[in-house]
Amino acid sequence: MNDRESDADLKILMVSPFFPPVVNGVSLHVYHLAKGLAAHGVHVRLHTIKSSLAKSVLDSDLKLDNIHTVSFKGLLNFIGQWNQQPLSLSYVMETIAACDDFDVVHVHDFPKVCNEILILMMKKLKTKKPLVLTPHAAGMPSPAYRNATTKRRIYWYLGVPQRVFTSVDRIIAVSSLERELFGEVCGTNRVSLIPEGVPSHYFVDAPVFADEEKLKIVFVGRIVERKGIKYLLQAIDEIIKTGHGQHKLELVCIGPDWGYLSTVLRMIDDLGLNNAVKMLGPLPEPEKIKYLSWCDVLVLPSLFESFGIPLAEAMAQGKPVIATETVGSRSLVRHGETGFLVKIGEPHSIAEALMRFIHDPELKYQMGRAALKRASEFHIENTVKGHLHLYESLLAN
Repeated sequence: MNDRESDADLKILMVSPFFPPVVNGVSLHVYHLAKGLAAHGVHVRLHTIKSSLAKSVLDSDLKLDNIHTVSFKGLLNFIGQWNQQPLSLSYVMETIAACDDFDVVHVHDFPKVCNEILILMMKKLKTKKPLVLTPHAAGMPSPAYRNATTKRRIYWYLGVPQRVFTSVDRIIAVSSLERELFGEVCGTNRVSLIPEGVPSHYFVDAPVFADEEKLKIVFVGRIVERKGIKYLLQAIDEIIKTGHGQHKLELVCIGPDWGYLSTVLRMIDDLGLNNAVKMLGPLPEPEKIKYLSWCDVLVLPSLFESFGIPLAEAMAQGKPVIATETVGSRSLVRHGETGFLVKIGEPHSIAEALMRFIHDPELKYQMGRAALKRASEFHIENTVKGHLHLYESLLAN
């Protein structure tokens, strides 16, 4: 039985290759989760890897004082289309050495070679230490890989993911569809559903729109090919060519460059979209929220999302969303109610969805109200309490 008296006695070793100032969905989720746990009195220590890659603005309101963060030197960082692989021997060995001082070790991000090595080594050396994994990423099991590239299929056929999943004590899925897919690999009893969360300061009381002539669109995410930004640009180009004119549309893109910005800028120039599209780069969180408040709709045209936190953030602002039919988006977005789900990699589908808002200005109000109501289900406090309950149940057993 667990003899601790309160959450304040709980010690969690959080492990994530990426953490602010590197900005991506995983790093921000880990930050908000760690901050929320600390607010409940939990002692949180964060292990991460130093990275010169994808440096971006460290938001002025990201206070790390109550999170003991240790950054280990990276040896290499392999870059691929879908994800990046920072490697660090000290990250692995020091985490294993430190785990005896903590009640639970919680690893974030998969597939990551550094995390796979850490998990397999830890379960050999520290067999009784509760170990949790939140994959977050493109390492989705079959049937999501039925149309995958040969390289990614081989990765699964090698059997490494199965060994990782059966080594951890619990896998956290961040969406209902993800839970089903991971359950196929390691059994549903090993998988818990805890969606990612949106902090309180994102939420509004009611949707607000400026009702201007133009449709104001926001994209939030890393500037990387897998986020599908090229399909959004092609959709904007298609709408403009129908005769609606550049003055009817404005697209603002927010997020750090992860090696794809030069391609995007060249595409904007080739399509003649310089007057319609603004690339703002990474912004501090208050500035990002300002643009979410400013827009009429957020578009996330990703090739893959395990959750899609920009969707939940926009919905918390009372804004409708357009998203591709990824695992995460299908769990978040209610098609025709809180926004629209469109085919992956099809600019025309995005254009058609955007045109709905151009032809029916009242639609954004109707969907915005539904989106705000839906977003309340993904408040960060629900996420934190879900993790606390999971940690306690693992320790009790």
